[in-house]
Order: sequence, then C-alpha cells, then structure tokens
Amino acid sequence: MILANLLLALAWVGLNGRFTLDSLIMGAALGRVVLLILARGGVLPRTEVRRVERALSLLAYLLWQIFLANLRLARDVLSIRHRMRPGVIRLPLSVTTDGEILLLAAMINITPGSVALDVSEDRRTMYVHVMHITTAEEARQDIKCGFERRILDLRGDVERLSDAA
Repeated sequence: MILANLLLALAWVGLNGRFTLDSLIMGAALGRVVLLILARGGVLPRTEVRRVERALSLLAYLLWQIFLANLRLARDVLSIRHRMRPGVIRLPLSVTTDGEILLLAAMINITPGSVALDVSEDRRTMYVHVMHITTAEEARQDIKCGFERRILDLRGDVERLSDAA
C-alpha cells in the first residue's frame, strides 16, 4: 500500500513535470485520496489504508522530533549557559525483527542529540547516547512512547509495548 501511494506520488510528479518536494507532497496527498476512494469502494482492504495512515503518522512524528531537536541544539549553541546533560541509557526493546530494530536505530540516529550505540546479542536491549537527559527513565519513555510505539503501531502490535515496559 505504501508502495502504491509512492507510485501514485511519482506518477503525479511525472505528469506535473517538476520533481520538487511540494510536487511530491501534493502527489502523495492525491494518491492517498485515491487509495481512500478505492478502499471505500471495496477495491482495497481498509487495513491497508490504515497502515498508510500509520506510516504517514510515523513520518510526521519523526520530522517533528527532528525539528524540536534542532531547536534544542540551536538554543544550546547560542546560549551562554551549558545546558547539555549527556548520558547513555539502556533501552529494553519491544520491537523484535531486524527491520524494526534497524528502523528504530535509524530514527534515533537521524534525530539530532541522540545516537543508537549498540544492540545486545539477544536483540532485547539497545544502548542509546542522549545529549539532553533529565532522568534515564524519562529518556527511555520518550523513545518507547514515541518512536517505538509508532513502529509497533505500523504493524498493529501496540499491545506488546505495554507488556515490555
């Protein structure tokens, strides 16, 4: 379904004749409307449309977190006071597949101020360096209730998060 939405967005860009971010976003939005209409007409399963919605929600959340982290870093750079409180946290993982772990690590690494350092051999724990840490538990919950919950939600498996937390 995500592939279908991407193909519709690329088709829109091709028809439009301009490969720009705004044209791609418009194509994705129009593609989503087309997919919703097809789902409503029974051509596509409703679960696939929900999965696209969850993927877009995950992307929007990631972009928002990147924006907030950049603001926090800019404030730190421009401030006279030293506000950084770095630390390494141990993050128990609810995601289990290699793809989910890779996606979580990539999202952590893309967000300024955090770096996924390592994953345990049993793939149940990730070690993350966080630049702005108040408490380890708060930093863990930020990741688990933010990125990890949305990754599990993408698969429709949010109940697993509450079991591991």
